[in-house]
Amino acid sequence: MSTFGGIQTAFSGLRAARAAIDLTGQNVANAGTEGYTRQRVTQSAVGPSAASSSVFRTGVNIGQGVRIDGTARLSDSILDTRVRTASSAAGYWSVTAAAVSTIEDSLNEPGTNGLSATLAEFWASWQNLSNNPGSPGQGSTVVTEAGQVASRIAAGYTYAAAGWSTERGATVTTVDTINDAAAQVARLNDQIRRTIAAGGSANELLDQRDVLVTRLSELAGATVRDNGDSTVDVVVGGNALVAGTTSRTLTVTGATRVEDAGARPVAVAWSGGGGTADIEGGQLAARLAVLAPADATANGGPWAEAAALYDRLAGSLAAAVNDLHSTGVTPSGTTGTAFFALADGVPPALGLSVLPTDVTGIASARPGMGGADGGIADAIGRLSGSPDGPDAAWSAYVVQIGVLSRSTQQQAALSEQSLGTAAAAQVSQAGVDLDEETANLLTYQHAYQGAARVLTAIDEMLDVLINKTGIVGR
Repeated sequence: MSTFGGIQTAFSGLRAARAAIDLTGQNVANAGTEGYTRQRVTQSAVGPSAASSSVFRTGVNIGQGVRIDGTARLSDSILDTRVRTASSAAGYWSVTAAAVSTIEDSLNEPGTNGLSATLAEFWASWQNLSNNPGSPGQGSTVVTEAGQVASRIAAGYTYAAAGWSTERGATVTTVDTINDAAAQVARLNDQIRRTIAAGGSANELLDQRDVLVTRLSELAGATVRDNGDSTVDVVVGGNALVAGTTSRTLTVTGATRVEDAGARPVAVAWSGGGGTADIEGGQLAARLAVLAPADATANGGPWAEAAALYDRLAGSLAAAVNDLHSTGVTPSGTTGTAFFALADGVPPALGLSVLPTDVTGIASARPGMGGADGGIADAIGRLSGSPDGPDAAWSAYVVQIGVLSRSTQQQAALSEQSLGTAAAAQVSQAGVDLDEETANLLTYQHAYQGAARVLTAIDEMLDVLINKTGIVGR
């Protein structure tokens, strides 16, 4: 190896150290960037040339410096997969817990504004009327409290129906977000493949794609399939949402009102006649579960089940009170009258109304017992303790929704904890550690200074050989 060859060796050291310093600066600059994966310069030693290794040459054969091979992303595919799986679970339970918690809060139980308290006042008004059957004031109280019960049931149903509609709107928004993210992943696949094919670095593009893929896992439980050509497929429910550089779109189908959910359940389908999409995780799966219609076992979607409960309460309350009221006698001697009415063409909870307007329309007396009798009013008041009455059904529902709320909140907390653990492990591998980068910067700085000193020493040697050899003693 010639003396001039040492210049190239030193220069390669300068270039490698400079590249490492520049990349360290890139890491530091992106320490707070979401999804950024720290990078390192990959390099390898350059061995001696074939000429310097010839058998006709003597002396020590040394290498020719260092070669920069590229920049590596310090990511871990196993940790990335764990984060996506945890994101899917966290997305599912966060939506479910939020919906159930909102319903639980709307019940106002226990409390003075809950339906339990309203029903208690209603039954108490009948007991008071039984003690003073002909009192206009007591009769007016019964009518007022009955109207309060009807209004409270209607308000509960309206809230449940509005919550269902809001959730459906959120489902449409979620699907739109999924479609947009899928299209971005397809475009990034194309850019990454082109960049790598041209010999460039696509590390930042890979970071952007990983962020989007993790988001798709959170939204739709998506999984990733590596194609081996620097592109990935994003799979949802066994079907490719993104296949290489192309993406498909999803659309929301089914009912737009809770009243129609039983006949046309809300679902997600592939656009263009691709059939129903099987969404297995993430926020979208949770939203579809929350929007599910009520069923005979009361295990349907929480919003539809809440609406169905208010309908059942309205029907059972009207039937129980009317059955007794129709056997009683009003102050004018009329019998066979109903106290509650259910309007046609609307849900029972919205169609419940009170027929009497004052005490003259209330049949509080038993037949043949005279106008001073309050036996029917007393019997209606005692419906509060019926095991099959509205109070028992409401209490059972309050307990059920409370247990469900606690369970879903625990699941949400556990899934968030799992996600936090997975994300911390991912960050420990791929995240930027400023202390580590500072230490690396000092190392590369000294390497640069060392290579520069070698270059200076060789320059001085050459100066002696070229300019001073043969002139000693002149």
